[in-house]
Parts: sequence; structure tokens; C-alpha cells
Amino acid sequence: MSLNNIAIIGTGPAGLGCAYELSKAGQRCLVIEKEDACGGLCRTIDYHGYSFDIGGHRFLSKSEEINQLWHDVMGQDFLTVSRLSRIYYKKRYFNYPLSFLNTLWNLGLFESGICFVSCCQGKFLKKEIDSTFEGWIVNRFGRRLFEIFFKTYTEKVWAVDPKNISADWAKQRIRGLSLRVAIQKAIFGFKKNAPKTLSEKFLYPGSGAGEFYVRMKDQSVKRDAQFMFGKTVTRIRHNNHKITSLELQGLQGTKEELPAGYLFSSMPLSLLVQALDPLPGKEVVEAANRLRFRSLLTVNIILDKEKVFPDQWLYIHSPEVKLGRIQNYKNWSSRLVADSNKTSLGLEYFCDENDKFWNMNDVDLIDYALNELEKIGIVSRRYLISGFVLRCPNAYPVYSLEYKDNVKIIRSYLSEFSNFQTIGRAGLFRYDNSDHAMLTGLYAARNFLGKANYDIWALNTDEAYLES
Repeated sequence: MSLNNIAIIGTGPAGLGCAYELSKAGQRCLVIEKEDACGGLCRTIDYHGYSFDIGGHRFLSKSEEINQLWHDVMGQDFLTVSRLSRIYYKKRYFNYPLSFLNTLWNLGLFESGICFVSCCQGKFLKKEIDSTFEGWIVNRFGRRLFEIFFKTYTEKVWAVDPKNISADWAKQRIRGLSLRVAIQKAIFGFKKNAPKTLSEKFLYPGSGAGEFYVRMKDQSVKRDAQFMFGKTVTRIRHNNHKITSLELQGLQGTKEELPAGYLFSSMPLSLLVQALDPLPGKEVVEAANRLRFRSLLTVNIILDKEKVFPDQWLYIHSPEVKLGRIQNYKNWSSRLVADSNKTSLGLEYFCDENDKFWNMNDVDLIDYALNELEKIGIVSRRYLISGFVLRCPNAYPVYSLEYKDNVKIIRSYLSEFSNFQTIGRAGLFRYDNSDHAMLTGLYAARNFLGKANYDIWALNTDEAYLES
């Protein structure tokens, strides 16, 4: 470990942000990563000359500090991409966010009328429980819109009845983006302080999102940060509310122990608690066991077809398939495909680690995904050239109705440690974008350096932050 024995777990946006800030201040640190490359869920995978992100990652932030950091690292090496992302439902493309005329055309006059009446009923009657995802949506958008545009996709992502998901998910990711708003705009005009819609343009590294994180790592290394890949933290030993050492396990099962004078962790909050040695009390352990993550499985394919659809990504709301979202990488950057006459797609499935779908072999998963593409009329399997499967555990924290109570118990316990901070989406159990996750890493580093006293848990998106 470095001279100061500063350890950072994870090389996602939070971990790299922390390492970058520490190294800029002259602090040596060791960053430990279980994968063989940096970036976490934002890394880019090379496959036969085609580049695949893990999902889609726009470089778009309301934080001027993050915008400046992106340019500090990348210089002018950003593309400006015009956003096109839509909802695919019943073999029709719906604008996202929903627009009045497009939705009217796709649903038809009769169905749109029902949606409008339902929307009015939801707005003025408000009979549903507002603290649940379903209730929050129905009360604002109407049950008909909920059934068409929210219920199926939500169940795909979380595998939970929307009645059992906290309204926090809707408040954070959906607020203001509805047909109701589009109708209001068309008929009455927007109110002065109405929410803004999603940005029409965003920045993107030409070689994939991972390019930014590789550069960030390289610049940190030049300032004496150290990186250790292919190592999983299996034990976090502590004494008298101080982290003392870390047990690491390599890919071949070999173990080693390193001293830790200070620890920043972006590992999943529940796994962090389970790794503590000795374990916390029963209440804390049980709270951690109640926290749940959904995992992401992507079937990545190369097709011998120049054009499939013009969007960067599609949300698949068709209930007859498990497929949740499709990334079309050449529409992010032409440099992500080796041949402009070919198309590379990332087919995103949400599942639980080690469930039946997760454990299917790769050949069967590719076959399954191709069947679904044909079933909903996206593209024929006859165009397939090659493909591979990528599994990402603990990708999305599940906002169950009681998740806040469980996080509060764990947070209270961890606050007793004098040389530890948890950061990032998984570490804070908060479904935030990469820019916000990076801020938590930057701010935690500044806390350590004595430059600030941020409450990392309290950092949150404000009411104007609507990017999904």
C-alpha cells in the first residue's frame, strides 16, 4: 500500500473521482478493483474491434464542477451528440419524453382520450397511496398511462410489484416527464417554474464512455496513485471504530492482507457490512441483508446490417418480452463500430444475480435475445455475425418501501468509524447518475484533506435535476 495507507475500493466514477482528487493534492493512494479494467459500470469493452459500453452513459451534468472536470481530463476530445431515445411499444416508437401529437398518433384518438380522462382523474381524485411508486404515478399521470408506459418496464427492471416500490424512485427519475405535461403545454402553456425536459444534446467520448475513465486513471497514476486490478476485498478488519487492514483475494483464489490507515469504499453497502470483521451487531447485519440490488445482464451482438433504428437507445415497454432496453452504439459514435456497414447492439436484461436467467449459458442467452428481437419486430437473427454476454452484479439499488430505514441503521453504525467514508451509487445505496457518484468521491477526498466537511449521505439531486 502507499506510504499513507489510503485505500479506495472500486474504480467506478466515485472511486476514480476520489483517487483523482487525492492525487491532485499530492496524497498517494491505492485503488483496488475486482475487474481487470477501470470504470465500473461505465467501462467500455472491446470485442473484435467493436466497442461496447455497459449501458449508455451520457456526459451531461448540471454541476459546473463536473463539467469542468470532464474537460480537464478530456480536453476538447468530446463529441456533441444529438439525443434520440424513444419508447418501443406495440411496434410503435413513442417520443421520450412523451409528446402530445406523437403519443396521440401512436395510441389513436380513442385511447388517447381515455388516457386524458384517466390523467384528470388521477390528478384531481388522488385515491392511491402516494408513498408507493404505483400510487405516485397514478396520482399524477393517471392509471391508463401507468399501465401503458410505466408498469411493464418497472416490473422488468425491479421484478417487484410497483405497489411495493418506494415513490422515491419516481420522484428522482420520472418527475415532470409525462403526457400530462405535454397536454398541459399544448392546451394551457407551461407554468413559469415547470420542470424542464431531458436535454436534446450531450457530450460523449468518441471511443466510448470508458475512454474518460481510462484517462482519469492514467492522470492519477502520473501523480503517484497506484491501481490494483483483479483483486476482491473479502474482509475489512477493524478495531475500536477504526479500519486496520483489508483482506484481498485474487482471481486464482490467493489471499493477501494490506494495512489500511484510511478507507474509501464504493462497494455495495450490503456487501460492505458483510465484509466487516468483526461483524456489526444483529440489527445492522439484518438491515444490510434486507437491502437488495438488481443486476444487469447485457447480450451484445454484431449485425451485418447498416441501419436498425436511428436512436441511441430504446426503452422496450412491450410486455411480451423480457428485454428492457437496447443500446445502438454506432449512433453514440461512429468510432464504436469497426465497419460502418455493420451495427452493434447492447440488449439489456435486468435480473437477480444467480437466478435462472443469470445462470443460462451464453449461447442460449444470445439465442433467447435474438428470438425476442424477432418477436417484437426489431431485426431478424439472420443478420447475426457474433456476440458475447456480460454480467454485472449489484447494478441497481432497489428502492423497497423500507429501504430508507435499513440505510439509516447502517449509516448510524458506520458514522462511528474515524477513518472511513462510503461513496458512490452502490456505496450509498442511491440510484444516481455517474456525475453525482463522482461528486461523492471528490467531496469525500476533500473531507479527508481537511478542505471541507461534507455530509456525503446528504448530497442529493435537486428539484431541477431531471436527467435519466
